[in-house]
Amino acid sequence: MYRPHVPLALVLAAAILPVAALCGGPGSTGGVGLKLPSAARPAAMGGAFVGLADDLSALAWNPAGLANVTAPELSLMHTQYLADTNYEVLGYAQPVSVLGTVAGSVHLLDYGNMPRTLERTDGMYGGLFGSATPQDLFVTAGWGTALPPVFGLNRLKGGVALKGTFQQLSGGTLLGIGLSAGALLDTPVQGLRLGTLVDNLGALTGQGRLLPLAWAAGLSYGVDISGDFRAVYAVDTRLQVDTTPQASMGLEFAAFDMLLARVGFRGGGSLGGVTLGGGVRYPMTWFGKTMLFKLDYANVASGELGASQRFQLSVQFGGFSTNVRLGSARIGYEGNEPVLSWKGHGPAYTILMKREGETTFSQLTDRPIEETSYGLIGLPPGRYVFRILTVDPYNPAWKGPVSRDLELTIETPAESPAP
Repeated sequence: MYRPHVPLALVLAAAILPVAALCGGPGSTGGVGLKLPSAARPAAMGGAFVGLADDLSALAWNPAGLANVTAPELSLMHTQYLADTNYEVLGYAQPVSVLGTVAGSVHLLDYGNMPRTLERTDGMYGGLFGSATPQDLFVTAGWGTALPPVFGLNRLKGGVALKGTFQQLSGGTLLGIGLSAGALLDTPVQGLRLGTLVDNLGALTGQGRLLPLAWAAGLSYGVDISGDFRAVYAVDTRLQVDTTPQASMGLEFAAFDMLLARVGFRGGGSLGGVTLGGGVRYPMTWFGKTMLFKLDYANVASGELGASQRFQLSVQFGGFSTNVRLGSARIGYEGNEPVLSWKGHGPAYTILMKREGETTFSQLTDRPIEETSYGLIGLPPGRYVFRILTVDPYNPAWKGPVSRDLELTIETPAESPAP
């Protein structure tokens, strides 16, 4: 009989307290670059993302959220971190049918050019000797999927991520391997999602030093303010073996699914503080394919050390059902001719129509149109119902938002305009 493996995240969480006794506080773990908030969107929300995890960023924050990624996505982030340190992240996610979504990422933490010091045989400072360029390279592969509806849990998602760490130092390269496991639950309460994660369960090879093992839990709540505005609230807490407990909270406000503003706060650590950011979403058609471009920015406070800036560009290949909305639609008149018009920003639109007495809609337009208005000319007298359907002309399987029904009664035939 199948047994759900997602509770593994909770089982592993229980192991953190005894493991903490093996650690000596700050600086006692390896691969500390794994702690850096990756991805601009979660960083701008204070790092409160474990209970949200609905895009490619889930690979680093909660791999269970990869199950929410329903279209291929490519992402590149640049961070001007503290001092002369740069942080670069390249990631990609690929849905694999009913099996869920797999993803991979490469993280490069470059500390810049640093002076190299010598140590005498007696342990004392021996002066400077050239320079060094230390770097940390992290490679992650993950998978997230919706779990079978056993024990009545039909809203549960789980995921795992395998991490390899390569720390290049002046004396050689330190290798490490770690595992993260997470779960997400879409509760029966509309918009409320819960998440938990065991992060960085592993160690440096040959060193006897643990990776920065942590357990995190969070929740998010999304609510539609109106047809064009939406807000998402998120709260997280994190327990780590080598530092004090941390808490974070964030808010994301979206307008027309195109413009986004974010604010958050990280607390419980010396590098905490206020976080700010924003984003833009814009669908475009290139080389016959419709893609959604995402540009995100985050300003993350780091206590007395100042703030770091994150810039991220992502491209989503199709799958716009959660990113494209159809605004208000109406039937007006230009002269004596009825005109169907609407607000929206989608790849294209199809007009559907049915006459009084008909039970199904038929397609009025012979092809998808990119305009946001359509003249209803040449229709015989009668009572009609119209709908506008958002479509992708290059992906017939995708169907987006649809308008409310619009009714029109034509007393006399609407004449076509003179040629």
